[in-house]
Amino acid sequence: MKTRLVVLGCLLAAGLAGCTPTPNLQTRTTTFMPATDAGKRCVAQCQQTKQLCNAAVELGYQTCMAEGLTRAHAAYYEYKKNLPKGAKHERRIGDFESEIHCYRLSSCSQDYDECFVSCGGRMEMQTYCVSNCKLMKPPQSDGSKVGPVRVVQ
Repeated sequence: MKTRLVVLGCLLAAGLAGCTPTPNLQTRTTTFMPATDAGKRCVAQCQQTKQLCNAAVELGYQTCMAEGLTRAHAAYYEYKKNLPKGAKHERRIGDFESEIHCYRLSSCSQDYDECFVSCGGRMEMQTYCVSNCKLMKPPQSDGSKVGPVRVVQ
């Protein structure tokens, strides 16, 4: 009995801990273009590559969705066809469509950042606390800088 109370107490404490507000941090990046014309042309190529990458990611997502819808509709009509006469439709077409899982996963932005820096550009990242900053140790005001500026060059 005592063990149950301890476990229940731990679960309750863990559940309550998940409900407490936490500081909301946001990192802002400032970019500085390369000084040379060659560096600027290099960055332009990075931008074109990023646009092509994003287009390929979107095409992959749209293709996945179209193929998923085709499979979902085929599965739904197969389901309907195999239902016994007079049986109620337990599932709707949306049930089959909700089983489609497509994602827009990409490293286009990260690849661009690496390309930008390799062209001679510089990036500075600064983290700010945007809300619930009083909960930090030591307490901070909303909008305050948190940690050092990180420079990538």
